[in-house]
Amino acid sequence: MTQSADKPQLSADFLSREPARVHRATWTVINTRDPAVLGPPAADLVAIERATRNLDLGGELQANARALAHALDRLRHYRDGSCLCADYTTLEFYDPAEEQARAHVLILDTVPNDHQWEPDRICQCTGCGKRFQVEQGESHYSWWRWQELPA
Repeated sequence: MTQSADKPQLSADFLSREPARVHRATWTVINTRDPAVLGPPAADLVAIERATRNLDLGGELQANARALAHALDRLRHYRDGSCLCADYTTLEFYDPAEEQARAHVLILDTVPNDHQWEPDRICQCTGCGKRFQVEQGESHYSWWRWQELPA
């Protein structure tokens, strides 16, 4: 399907109601902080929320609708001027190593975790400076639990 002349691609993907396109757009939003990427769908957020309401996105271990809800919250935070590191605490798929590779955080240190096989990582947001302790675990997939550290 071609992009409409008046809608940027990411907005068009969300508005398409095609599960594969919405899923792809969801993860694009989750994995970026780029204003050029986030700006258009943030401006179209009301229409996107309407278009994706009750859309069946499937999912095996978790409902993909949960990731969509997270992406919509992320667009809301971007639109409202909040630092996107606030979203780390609400979805367990933010791998600190990948976030560092994207220049979203710096991994400052590791600390032992007696309950997991990996040490926790101490990360600092490159946008606002907030610090987090990040626990890594594994069940059917790897997950990361981000907890904001006191200032």
